[in-house]
Amino acid sequence: MKTRNELLVLLITGILLPSFSSAQIEVTGKIHVAGRGIADVEVTDGVNIAITDSKGRYKLLVTDPLSDLVYYSLPSGYQSPVVDGVPVFYRNLNTQAKRQKIDFELIPAQGDQHRHAFVVWADPQVLDREELEQLKEVAADVKSTVDDLKQQMPVHAIAVGDLVFDRLNLFEPYKKVVAAMELPFYQVIGNHDLDLNNRSDERSSDTYRSHFGPEYYSFNVGKIHYVVLKDVFYYGFSYRYMGYINERQLSWLEKDLARVQKGSTVVVALHIPTYYGESEKLQGPVGNLVDRVINNEALYKILAPYTTHIMAGHSHKQWNKIISPRVFEHVHAAASGAWWQGDICIDGTPKAYTVYTVNGDSLQWELRTFKGDSDDQFKVYHPGAEPAYPHSILANVYNYDPAWKVEWLEDGMVKGEMNPYWGIDPLARAIYAPGKNKKHSWLSASATGHLFQAVPLNRYAQLSVRVTDRFGRVITKPVPPPSVATHQAVTPAGKWKLVWHDEFDYTGLPDSTRWSYDTAGNTTRWGNNELQHYTAFDTANVLVKDGKMTISARIQEKEGKQFTSARMITRNKGDWKYGRFEIRAKVPRGKGTWPAIWMLPTDWEYGSWPASGEIDIMEYVGYEPDTIYGSAHTKTYNHTIGTQKTAGLFVKDPHLNYYVYALEWDEKEYRIFVDDTHYFTFKNEGSGFAVYPFDKRFHLLINLAIGGNWGGKYGIDRSLFPHQLSVDYVRVYEFND
Repeated sequence: MKTRNELLVLLITGILLPSFSSAQIEVTGKIHVAGRGIADVEVTDGVNIAITDSKGRYKLLVTDPLSDLVYYSLPSGYQSPVVDGVPVFYRNLNTQAKRQKIDFELIPAQGDQHRHAFVVWADPQVLDREELEQLKEVAADVKSTVDDLKQQMPVHAIAVGDLVFDRLNLFEPYKKVVAAMELPFYQVIGNHDLDLNNRSDERSSDTYRSHFGPEYYSFNVGKIHYVVLKDVFYYGFSYRYMGYINERQLSWLEKDLARVQKGSTVVVALHIPTYYGESEKLQGPVGNLVDRVINNEALYKILAPYTTHIMAGHSHKQWNKIISPRVFEHVHAAASGAWWQGDICIDGTPKAYTVYTVNGDSLQWELRTFKGDSDDQFKVYHPGAEPAYPHSILANVYNYDPAWKVEWLEDGMVKGEMNPYWGIDPLARAIYAPGKNKKHSWLSASATGHLFQAVPLNRYAQLSVRVTDRFGRVITKPVPPPSVATHQAVTPAGKWKLVWHDEFDYTGLPDSTRWSYDTAGNTTRWGNNELQHYTAFDTANVLVKDGKMTISARIQEKEGKQFTSARMITRNKGDWKYGRFEIRAKVPRGKGTWPAIWMLPTDWEYGSWPASGEIDIMEYVGYEPDTIYGSAHTKTYNHTIGTQKTAGLFVKDPHLNYYVYALEWDEKEYRIFVDDTHYFTFKNEGSGFAVYPFDKRFHLLINLAIGGNWGGKYGIDRSLFPHQLSVDYVRVYEFND
């Protein structure tokens, strides 16, 4: 007669004794504390599950040839032995022995687990010994937090993957760093922890398993059931993987959760977020295979009866996603920041970890930034920090979710809630400009949805931002003062002196004391086969309103041309030899557009074009929607003889966002920028005007061409007209001696 527990084993495994193959292994053993058996403990090989009887005994049938570990799900009230910070709840299976005995000895937990805490860190991702030393500093910060928590409650930790950066030989020193924190630290496998030389996903975890045990498992602390999953599927080719949870794990998870009371709280830890991105607009039917779990719906269905918190990493960004009323996904900023290349992640969140406190079956959480205090939950920027919102104060609220409130205050009085927007943190943009990082050339800032902006009602008031988190905690921070009032000319500190500017703070045609209309080349198509007719004094083509000068290109027949537009110049009203020139502008979108911000000689002392030179501060062609060009034209270097000097820069959505296009020019060279990114330099080689004619007066031109040899290379999309080139300001500085 079979015992109740034997029958339960058969029911959970779904396998009847007569169907057992000759390859099965029978594992028996005992789960105990100092010889005293512990009942009702789950033991598994990752496929089948056995449950201990009243004396702590179990019998597990291993039928899968891939099973090489036997492990248990830690019951509440106990601890596993810890070696180098890693809980050891598993044993190697002798796959050659048909019958074997494996016992596990547990340790009684210290303290009441009803209240406990756990720390989550993501992506320590160490590449070398130098980065290990930096990780030790973060670990010391975690230990300080943990030591304080230990005075109040039991604490454990979970690392949600990418423990190392493809250097699996660093697992051992990584464990030494973990051990120094003196708490049970559960590990999750990430895509950079895989054996990339093995032939299949099934063998991709071999090295990880030799250091940390099974790549999926569960354990219990207090009333919380914790599950760790491997959601990185390796193709067995090169460095190719996707977010995917295989059937072996899903089947095991169904059996594991069958013993968990419905309605209770489950914490699932994995590496790749199950849901792709912070914004609904990023969630397609398939999405990015490496940044989400593509079979996430299968996981959500299994988790449906429970209140679930999913812990993920992978993105080097912080965000939260409420997937359903009972499933909340937390995506954690990296402990390494941006791969140890800066103290902030690519979304502007400082390198950090998160502390979760548990009371019964409810969780609360708080981000802890490296070397920051508990108030370091957001960062505030003054107006002018973000080109897309030049008049707005900004806040980056790292751990935001929709239950939070973000408000701005003027002189201590609440003026309203700030508006969320999808964008790039200004500090991250400056630090992680594309191509700027020497160790990782691919590193760049990334957009986030936890940014907020608001235009102050009184820009001269004392401004502050107040954030209230979902648990009612309130933090207020002052807004750093801008160098001068919003929408006034801003002189770069110390180096330059403002000598000419137009802020477009009026309405009507452009100021005639600053601007003229250039129509002289209409009959010759401007030497480039352009298709527009430039008009003069026509508000349909150029208008100053709402703080902007807008040049509009329209479908309109005039003087034998199909389109009209405008070309504004400062000749004999603004002419300069050397200086810094800043033009904040937003370009149009669509094939056939060719906006430009540039300079030509006022007096043409070295002869006609190109002998007297041309400086292109910004050129853009609509068929390359994310590239801005800066160029030089001289007698020696110009496109007609194939020697033109030029450079392009990737700029995200210049048709949606305002950028500052700038030129710094002196007798030795000139330099071209987009915002603070310097991407083109043209040098005076000392061989005369044929190379460097830029020692004479030049003036500014701003125009929107249609078609032409370059702009019309791939045709014109007539469906998007009218097109607009919008200019927020023009500022000219001379060097301040």
